[in-house]
Amino acid sequence: MSTHSSKRKPPYEPQGKHCSSPAMFAEEVLGITSLWSKQKDVLDALGNHGRVAVKSGNGLGGKCFSAAISILWFLYCEDEAVVLSTAPTFRQVRHVLWREVHRLYRNARHDLGGKLLDTRLKISEGRYALGLSADSADEFQGFHSPNMLIVVDEAEGVEETIYEAIESVMTSENCKLLLIGNPTTMEGSFRRAFYEDSELYYTITISALESPNVLEGRSVVRGLVTRKWVEERGRIWGAGNPVYQARVLGEFPDQGEDTLIPLSVVEGAVGRDLTPPPTFPNQDGQDGEVVVIAVDVARFGSDKSVILRRRGMVVEDIQAYRGLDTMKLAGHVANAIQSHKPAAVMIDEVGIGAGVVDRLREQGYHVRGVNVGIAAQDSEHYANLRAEGYWDLHNLFLRGDVTIPHDGELVGQLAGLRYTFNSLGRVVMESKEEIRRRGGASPDKADAMMLAFLPNKHKVRLWG
Repeated sequence: MSTHSSKRKPPYEPQGKHCSSPAMFAEEVLGITSLWSKQKDVLDALGNHGRVAVKSGNGLGGKCFSAAISILWFLYCEDEAVVLSTAPTFRQVRHVLWREVHRLYRNARHDLGGKLLDTRLKISEGRYALGLSADSADEFQGFHSPNMLIVVDEAEGVEETIYEAIESVMTSENCKLLLIGNPTTMEGSFRRAFYEDSELYYTITISALESPNVLEGRSVVRGLVTRKWVEERGRIWGAGNPVYQARVLGEFPDQGEDTLIPLSVVEGAVGRDLTPPPTFPNQDGQDGEVVVIAVDVARFGSDKSVILRRRGMVVEDIQAYRGLDTMKLAGHVANAIQSHKPAAVMIDEVGIGAGVVDRLREQGYHVRGVNVGIAAQDSEHYANLRAEGYWDLHNLFLRGDVTIPHDGELVGQLAGLRYTFNSLGRVVMESKEEIRRRGGASPDKADAMMLAFLPNKHKVRLWG
């Protein structure tokens, strides 16, 4: 997205054509020459409607970019105006959204005037824009103006109390609301804007498949998502995966009653700070910072063998290997054992996994072979150990008791897990073969995580 700057700029004087079209304001006042069609759609919608909600996939023209243009457009096209902007964290407000505001302000064709601070741009007492924290609804109290714009970036992550506070200040005659986010949640005000409250909003969906770079297979607009990324995500997640639906297609994922862990819950565990850390008994009945290593052994050519390490409730590391024989994989596991001295090593012993267990046993390592197809400890409610182990993992995620790394494959696999009930009313997990038939990837990393968090109550075969 290119901008124009000059050492000596003419002062900006509002003109009707600029004020009626945010896209024209962006081009002629801010000097932006690379708006693509969907960005223009968003800006034009805001000029013509009171409430606009935009859901998009990743890498589609910069949500903050459009939000920052909107802030400057509204502020400079009204004689008296208040613009409030927010995001889930103040770091997002200050270092992402308002950094974009600063860049556009600095590189504008015209001298915009006013006084620009970190998260405040003031032209006069009744004409200013603010970046507010979404930590407290009190931040939004006491603002009044005949002309008001409220911009919510990363709208899917903002708490409902903030939306309630926003509604309380939207009382002026000319009041606009712009929501921009990724469709990763199954509830809340952002999602309702596209369904229950859709009569109030002009809604826009931006799919990665609409990107000029994807359509033409080359870099047409710098910074937009590429065809290579879309194809990679399709192979990793599968077109039917909720992560693919949200992050690529810009659609709220189809997470029905058979979804084991909602995408929003999985993503909430990424990098979560567990302070104080929850306690969870490991296989030896200990709590705290115990280290456990789990190994899922690949059975097919496209699958990966995975070595996953957790410390307490935090997944610290995930290593994936394709095409390793059992001896080489056993060598990698032995190296992990020597480096991290785990309290337990859990290895899927079904099929060729038994060979890995045998080799490590020959070398004197104490490892536990696990057959997830055996009966569950609670056989009244679960069809087998795999279903019981995954349901335990489901509960840990819902309670917010685990942390996982920024690993797109793991997120996609966890969010893509489905379950059902058999004729006896027991939980049954969707098999890897069923996942493949609907276009999903084998949940190798998810299976390894399930093994790593198997609680002490489960019966496992002890080797060594």
